[in-house]
Amino acid sequence: MARNKTRDKTRGYARRSRVRRAGSPSWVLVVVALAPAVTVPFALHGRAAAQEQAVPANAPSQAHPTPVPPEIMKDFEGIPAATWGRAGTGGAARPTFVGDSLVAGGKPVVLYIGAGYCPYCAAARWSMIAALSRFGRFSGLTLATSSSADVFPSTPTFSFHGSRYTSPYLQLQTVELASSRIMANGHDQPLEKLTPEQEALIRKYDEPPYVEKAGAGGIPFLLVGGRYMWSGAPFTPQLLANKTQAEIAATLPTGSGTPAQAILVNANELAAAICAVDGNRPADVCSEPVVRKALEALPNKVP
Repeated sequence: MARNKTRDKTRGYARRSRVRRAGSPSWVLVVVALAPAVTVPFALHGRAAAQEQAVPANAPSQAHPTPVPPEIMKDFEGIPAATWGRAGTGGAARPTFVGDSLVAGGKPVVLYIGAGYCPYCAAARWSMIAALSRFGRFSGLTLATSSSADVFPSTPTFSFHGSRYTSPYLQLQTVELASSRIMANGHDQPLEKLTPEQEALIRKYDEPPYVEKAGAGGIPFLLVGGRYMWSGAPFTPQLLANKTQAEIAATLPTGSGTPAQAILVNANELAAAICAVDGNRPADVCSEPVVRKALEALPNKVP
């Protein structure tokens, strides 16, 4: 399968990963996969990158973050079953089966690791919010855009930094490693740090055989229940270009347009993975024909 590769050189080594590993170079180049078959070399900001900056880990991603308007959340939360069914899962980014278990407080954990500057993370958050809104409720989400100096500049998205998610079925853990702001020293502004357990998971699964080749993988990184892993964007951020969050969200209840279709098909795939690890709850979501079909097609063998 042909792959188109481009290198991000917008800020050079100043924004490269500084995740050190025994026997490895001081920065790790990682590849983000875009559906259907585009890969873009990208950098994973790790724990050490955050530690080398003098900004507190809880520093805001922007001077005055804007809460997501209620109308946008209603668009996410009010997608009818008929729209989900029409969207299907054709062209969705498939997860990799890793076969483990990740549980906290008796609930399966959905772990997301990303960064504000990252346009691929910007795309991934759309499908995540759409899917997760079927299993619980978000509060405290803010409007955001990816870096204006990166590929796919200023991709419209949201930030999980400072948000909360409540669900009777699962626990969501989100780590926004850096914001889209550039500090005076030229570095991305760090935000949150990985726990040792989270760092161990991304180190374990962002490696062969779970990704195609050595050095592949990266952010966005999504692990569902310790069983299903996505490493890379579910679709190209280009689909969201020159649109506002409100404009894109307004198309979700009807599923009209290419951006909405890309968001919904990948949200259906994610919903199926969640149903697979949470005991098929809630029944009204997990019994939908589109979710059942996607669930039955999920991979069940470690690469």
